[in-house]
Amino acid sequence: MMNLTKPSPIALVVCDNIYQESGGKTALVGLFNNIKARKFPVTHARLCVYVSVTDIRQNTKFRLDIVHSETDQPIVNLQGPPPKGADPTSICDFRFQIENAIFPEPGRYYIRFFGNDHILLQRPFEVTKMEG
Repeated sequence: MMNLTKPSPIALVVCDNIYQESGGKTALVGLFNNIKARKFPVTHARLCVYVSVTDIRQNTKFRLDIVHSETDQPIVNLQGPPPKGADPTSICDFRFQIENAIFPEPGRYYIRFFGNDHILLQRPFEVTKMEG
């Protein structure tokens, strides 16, 4: 039987790169909230998402997606279980590296992180057309 407890959100950050130092520290590089393009669809070479949550139970299922705000068209959909050894008092940090995400049109997109089908964190993300 699956435990459908809602984990507690801490943070969701979008950046160019995520580095894990040998001592365990994490560095987020190049934080941003939008992409500008001359034509569409546009392929964004690399997009990293850092997510931190706590209050995790053994059978929690996690999902990260990126969807267009008006059409709910999915751009990215990733899912999986929590890290091994996670418990309700653990803080779990997830690092996603998304290569070649295709944004079909300008507009607002949402980066969403789910735990047991509950939206834990959601961040708006703008994709705009450059003039000229």
